[in-house]
Amino acid sequence: MQSLKTTKQFSYTYKKGMRTHRVFFAIYSLPLEGLPPFFGNPKTSLLGLSVSKKVGKAVQRNLLKRRVRTILSHAHLEKQVLVFVAKVGIASLSYTELKQQILACLKRKHPHKGALRRV
Repeated sequence: MQSLKTTKQFSYTYKKGMRTHRVFFAIYSLPLEGLPPFFGNPKTSLLGLSVSKKVGKAVQRNLLKRRVRTILSHAHLEKQVLVFVAKVGIASLSYTELKQQILACLKRKHPHKGALRRV
């Protein structure tokens, strides 16, 4: 899984992507097909992490980012662009609770656009 790098990539995903959310986070998703040229030509999924200072100190934020990367890399998702946006209070979740909530969010259907794509 590669990382999103530029503000333009994040902004495009926020505007055009499908949003699903929970109390402690939101996930934006876009298929890899038909992406604009500034995304390059990704061969694997792209992941962007947005974790503000409101979530906690640097140690907590970095731990959260490592956990999210691990969970999503083992989730066997279809190739897509994902942006994970953490909200205040997410640091209180254990790894197991975080994993359950992320996987439940990925399975949840969006009322107008179908489900997030899982393989």
